Amino acid sequence: MIDESFLELIAPESMKYWTLLGIQVEEAERGHVRLSLEMKDDLGTRLPGIMHGGALGSLIDSAAGAATATLREPNDETWNGQVTTDLNVTFLAAATGRVVATAHVLRSSRSFAFVQVEVRAMDESLVAVGRATYTIIRRKN
Repeated sequence: MIDESFLELIAPESMKYWTLLGIQVEEAERGHVRLSLEMKDDLGTRLPGIMHGGALGSLIDSAAGAATATLREPNDETWNGQVTTDLNVTFLAAATGRVVATAHVLRSSRSFAFVQVEVRAMDESLVAVGRATYTIIRRKN
């Protein structure tokens, strides 16, 4: 389910890199996001039909960033975005088709968000996992 208010916070239409890769929002709620990515030749490695690890890493980073964006309170005028400060990706299996990244915010504060991401193939097998730390950028008063 996509809650439109959270979709607005994620603003996928403003992410040209998401468009380039083909990342789609499947689900969004506070602190939780699911993004999908279809395998296509442009995302492949030298081995036909296998998604490049960089595409999977980008999907993990995107999912973690989107989950962090959903934390913004409606009247928070100080929130000015978020940036990745740490990203860890572990590849567990080759991705050969559509994958779905599920991101959960584990903990957050006014300045940081810690996010865990799982990437699964369509048969639910685990393809990759990741953890990301985001700094929440605040406007100075």
